[in-house]
Parts: sequence; C-alpha cells; structure tokens
Amino acid sequence: MTTSSTSTSPTSGRARSRSTGATVALVAAIVAVIVAAGCAVWFGYQGYQAYFVQKPIQEARDGAVNGAEQAIINVTTVDPRDTADWKRRVDASLTGKAREQITNQDVSNLNSMITDAGSQAASLTSRLMRSAPTEVDADGGNAKVLVYVAATSKRENEAGVTQTMGFSVSMTKDGDTWKANDIVPLDSLQYQDPGTAAGQDGGQGADGSAPEGATENGGGGN
Repeated sequence: MTTSSTSTSPTSGRARSRSTGATVALVAAIVAVIVAAGCAVWFGYQGYQAYFVQKPIQEARDGAVNGAEQAIINVTTVDPRDTADWKRRVDASLTGKAREQITNQDVSNLNSMITDAGSQAASLTSRLMRSAPTEVDADGGNAKVLVYVAATSKRENEAGVTQTMGFSVSMTKDGDTWKANDIVPLDSLQYQDPGTAAGQDGGQGADGSAPEGATENGGGGN
C-alpha cells in the first residue's frame, strides 16, 4: 500500500505570513489617515467657529456692555463745579438720538440751576450695580443692554441720598467704539397698576429703580 503525504514548504508559509502582515499594516495605515483627516476637519471647523463666529460675537457683546455701562455712568455723574466736563464725557459716549437729547441748552439750564442753588448745589455720582445684554447683532453692530446703577445725590456737609436706577440702553458701533444711541428708563417699559403705584415703597425711583439686593460692582465716569 502506497502512502502519499502533502507537506507545506516553510518558505511558502513565511510568504503568506508576510503578505497577511502587509495587508494588516496597509489597512491600519488607511484607517490612521482617515482618522487624521477627520480630526483635521473637526478641529479646523472648531477653530473656524471659535475665531470667525464666536469671537466676533463675544467681542461685540463685551464692547456693547462696556459702552453701555460707561454711557450711563457718564450721564449720571455730574460735578456742579465742572458741567463742561460732564458734557464732554456725555458727548464721547452717546450718539444719534441719545446725543441729540442732551443739547447745549440743557447744559445752560443746568448751569442756571446750579448757580441758583449756590452752595446748596448737589453733586451726582453713580456706581455700577449690574448689567446684561438682551440683544447682540455683531454683524449689524447693534445691541441692547440693561444697566442698573446706584446714583447718589449729595450736598456739601450733608449725607447723600442714594437711589437705584435702571435703563435699557440701545447701542451701536461707531467706528471701533460702542456708543449709546437711545437710553430709556426702565419704568417706562413696565406696566404699573395705578391702584398699586401709590402704595409702593418710597425707595422705588420714578426713573426706574431695580430691586434692592442686586450684586454691587464699582463704577465711575471717564
């Protein structure tokens, strides 16, 4: 009886092993390239979003809020000995309708009132309490910001009287600077029942005061 056997050549086995290894390496390389390309696209998209989309919006938000805060501080900070400086600061932070509302005649009237008051003329200073943007249009260069300040009226040698005041400030970008183009006291935006208005606490100002207990921050006119 004749027995036949088939043997595998060691050389042939090594060849197939090398071929399989090469195939696995090729697949791994392709996967690595695909993953790398996907990461590049993802991080590129995120970078674009951050630099060209989110950054301009954040810059517009910060610029509008800072400009609104400064505008209200400037408007509500008056030194009776230097109304020209008050007008200069106001003109620097307002534009459009808001600037038109404060005319040279207003300054003249203010000076007359201060002269009539003599030594009893009061200074007005304000301190920023809180602010928040309600609308931001970075492309259009427009925004709306709510600003609350604590305004203190004080005569010489007398205790000051402080009142919290709130404003809705419409902002527009004028060149590289955000300026207020309309300022509306918050009480004119809110409905108030005539039957309950008379019973309100005297600490609530007619020009739109905020609830007590708001977070306080420092502020001053430039």
